[in-house]
Amino acid sequence: MALPLPTAQSASSRKRRNYIIAFLFVAPALLNFVVFRYFPIVSAVWVSLWDYSLLGGFQDFRGLDNYVQALNDDVFLNSMFVTGLYAVVKVPLQILCALALALLVQRESRLMGVVRSAIFTPVVTSMMVVAIVWAMMLHFQNGPVNGLIATLGLPRLGFLSDKNLALGTVIFVTIWKDVGFSMIILLAGMKGIPDVYYEAAKIDGATQWQMFWQITIPLLMRVMLFVVVTQTVNAFQVFIPVYAMTRGGPQDATKVVNYLIYQQAFTYQNMGYASTMSVIVLAVILVVSLVLMRVLRSDVEY
Repeated sequence: MALPLPTAQSASSRKRRNYIIAFLFVAPALLNFVVFRYFPIVSAVWVSLWDYSLLGGFQDFRGLDNYVQALNDDVFLNSMFVTGLYAVVKVPLQILCALALALLVQRESRLMGVVRSAIFTPVVTSMMVVAIVWAMMLHFQNGPVNGLIATLGLPRLGFLSDKNLALGTVIFVTIWKDVGFSMIILLAGMKGIPDVYYEAAKIDGATQWQMFWQITIPLLMRVMLFVVVTQTVNAFQVFIPVYAMTRGGPQDATKVVNYLIYQQAFTYQNMGYASTMSVIVLAVILVVSLVLMRVLRSDVEY
């Protein structure tokens, strides 16, 4: 007995059923994005148009006045400058350190797993804990680092109290915390490059530097793009180390924009103005990310 051939209607019904099943699988993730990502963004844009506080609720409608005020606010502009300086210094240094560490640990040996784990351990440690421990170690009077410096007969350094050192200290601590993540991503990218390219280069007499510069870097650009963009976005969102180590001081030297937004929202109860600054920061992050993706885009494949 011959089986009936599938009709166009039954094929369409099967396709629709597959779409529904696929949608049910991704629905929780979509719900998460809508509730915890997109709705807060839309809500922040709406609140930024009002004079609003958590205790007083909505008061006067200010329209774009909050944006005009922010763009003429020296404290906000200074915090944007500090945040930009933090990102410009931190991200390249972190990428260079991560690349060097990835080259160091890419060789397989008996102890290399221990070395990789040691470098990655700070990544899974709480940022708050890391910041507090480093603040204790770098304390001017009681910190062991300054104790060692004093033992050597050198003057103590105000790592967190000197306005010329505070931002650099925060950058150092966050690089120490985050470099393991970048290293793992870059290491995975290096492991994905086929050995045939290096073997062909060796036959042609290429040096280690030439293979690194002509093979590794071009084939690693897509992975590098991911690392640079994600770390730049994270740099613009820095808050915890500043909150735990310097509280924006000394003399606003480490007052990044997220700490200023926190002060406006919860210390001064000015949630509308804080939302305005958040929307501006979001726009800056989007523009910077698009520029980075455009500049670092690579057509090299393997």
